[in-house]
Amino acid sequence: MNKSELIEKIKKLLALSDSSNPNEAAIALSRAQKLMEKYKIEAAELNLGNDIGEIMLKPLSAMTTQTSMNLLLSIIKKAFGIESILHTSNSKVQSVSLIGPKDLLECCQYIFTVLSRQAAAAIGNYTSTIECEVLLETFHNTRLILSIEQHVPVFYRIALEPFVFFLQIISEELDLPETQIDYNYLKKISKRFKEARIEAYKKLPDWRVTELKRLFSSKVKEKKNAFILGYFKSIEKKIEEYALTEKTENSITAYISHKYPALTQSRKHYMSSSKAAIEAYQKGVNEGSKVTLNSAIKDRAPRIHEVEMKI
Repeated sequence: MNKSELIEKIKKLLALSDSSNPNEAAIALSRAQKLMEKYKIEAAELNLGNDIGEIMLKPLSAMTTQTSMNLLLSIIKKAFGIESILHTSNSKVQSVSLIGPKDLLECCQYIFTVLSRQAAAAIGNYTSTIECEVLLETFHNTRLILSIEQHVPVFYRIALEPFVFFLQIISEELDLPETQIDYNYLKKISKRFKEARIEAYKKLPDWRVTELKRLFSSKVKEKKNAFILGYFKSIEKKIEEYALTEKTENSITAYISHKYPALTQSRKHYMSSSKAAIEAYQKGVNEGSKVTLNSAIKDRAPRIHEVEMKI
């Protein structure tokens, strides 16, 4: 008999302990207690499906990376104490399970939706400028430019030289207040720069392409990840932290152990300490600081006695 079957048997015995027949009730209760003691079954494990529930949510297409989703869910966990599980395929998040007190799950779903939409918009706007930022950073590195021009003239001629005219315009555009930035213009330049790089790669040996991709593509990824980290960390700092009672926390743990016995932990995300990553992180912090969720959480969170504010 496996643990799941054992728990079901104990539940049935406990149900019989409510029998109108005193003798039958006493025997059923005694047997249930002996089984729990023998197999070290905690009382919290018997509450599966009673107070603890689960909802499955589908992430927005812009929020399918494990990094983005883990950061978003850490905010919901801090606000409501619930747990979450990512269901992935090819490293992309296909769906998310939120697990916790049933009375809280509707609130969690609301915050998940609101936060996802706001994050997707902020990340989308920043992503449209990343290629431009990388282009600017490259040209500001005189030593790098001279090296590329000397050792990879084809790449310089196709991927970099055509954008000299736009450099001053891009630099001034990125320095404007956010409300004045023409994201459509920057997106067009970013797309052209990316296409020029791809075209240049076709004319180079594989080892050189790998070298240049590491230089440019990894920089884009580094800046985007840093922005996302800064964005969510900024929001998380503003959220009031709540703690569920020990009983509820144990029930959530028992639920997950029972339904997802083979669950694996996600890797922690660490940010690069490069100047570009730090600047991108700060931009994420600035964007995240504009998000106000406390009022939404307070307005929607139910008043249940099991939720207490952490001191």
